[in-house]
Amino acid sequence: MNVLKRFWNRIFGRKKTADIPYVTDEGTERTVPVFHRDHINIHNRQEREQYLRSVLEQIADAEREIHHLEYEYNMVTSHLTDIEELERLPDMMKIEIREIAEKLYALEKTQTGYREKKNRISEADFSRMEQLEEDAEDGIRKLKEAEDYHKLVKSDMRRLNGERHAYEYRQEELELELKNASGIAVICFIALVACLIVLFALQVALRFDTKLGYVLVICIAAAVILKLYLKHGDAGREIVRVERDINRLILLQNTVKIRYVNNKNLLDYLCLKFHVRKAAELEALWEKYKEEKTEREQMELASKDYEYYQKEFLRLLRQSRIRDTSVWLHQMGALLREREMVALRQGLVGRRKALREQMDYNRELAAAAQREVTDISGKYPKYKGEILTLISEYEKKQKTVGAVRRR
Repeated sequence: MNVLKRFWNRIFGRKKTADIPYVTDEGTERTVPVFHRDHINIHNRQEREQYLRSVLEQIADAEREIHHLEYEYNMVTSHLTDIEELERLPDMMKIEIREIAEKLYALEKTQTGYREKKNRISEADFSRMEQLEEDAEDGIRKLKEAEDYHKLVKSDMRRLNGERHAYEYRQEELELELKNASGIAVICFIALVACLIVLFALQVALRFDTKLGYVLVICIAAAVILKLYLKHGDAGREIVRVERDINRLILLQNTVKIRYVNNKNLLDYLCLKFHVRKAAELEALWEKYKEEKTEREQMELASKDYEYYQKEFLRLLRQSRIRDTSVWLHQMGALLREREMVALRQGLVGRRKALREQMDYNRELAAAAQREVTDISGKYPKYKGEILTLISEYEKKQKTVGAVRRR
């Protein structure tokens, strides 16, 4: 019986496959993905190259994102540095700046009635849009692109998730088919044994000639077992293909989810920066701002006093080693009221924290991907030359992209 059992398991048995590390929809916000290569045949050139290219692409995406974030981070840091410089000024300089700021503020207040009559855009929105004027059109474009890309990435995530579930369902069907084949084989074996016993009893007890019966029973049993064996082999091979496809989809899901996180972070930051919820809202605000700005510029042309004090105000700020002097023309309230200065500082600190978190996330991602490449190179030194070639290829690609971007 033990010999038969071992023979049976060798034909119809199947080793239990290891669990595939799925990428779930939860935890996509700021979670650095873990690299899994348990189901990668590292000795297969195609699978190895596909996996390494995926990891290197994630490094490239992270570095590009860090490059974009650092520019914005430096601008916010510069503004915070200006606030610190203002706080360190001598009392006499502070008083002089405050006096001119009060005069400028009073001149602006005389125009408030006109601005409120139009009711086209609020003072807070106008001040904010004026401060962000150089970035507004670019911000609208980036928001639209980010929103379109967000929809595309979400669509890709749903499609990949659907494909993965379809393959998983097919895998379950194949495993059930294998189980059913094993069950049918057991039944056939029992039926074969029963027929042989009956034929043997007829031969011994009734002296029947059962040779033909033996031949028929054995031939039928052999045919059934052969058919089940072939069916079992086909299902097993298809399961291997299905598992390979599931693993490929997991790699794609990792890449798509990383891009989803970066895209979501960019959307959140742009909305935080412009104080809007979507591109259409920013675009409408921008159009209202341009109309309002045209009318205000006409009023300001007739205000010589305002122009004079504005020049004095900027001159004093330059003497005070303030880098971005023009910004304070739209933030004089912060110079006159401590509460507004505190709110301004907190807003800048919040923006800088958000940028730092995004840069840290991408640095962690790049470091994790680099560790993965280093680990593969260390564990499989015979592929080190191939890995170095791929890295060199991606470095050249990044340099080309950087050169095009600088132009």
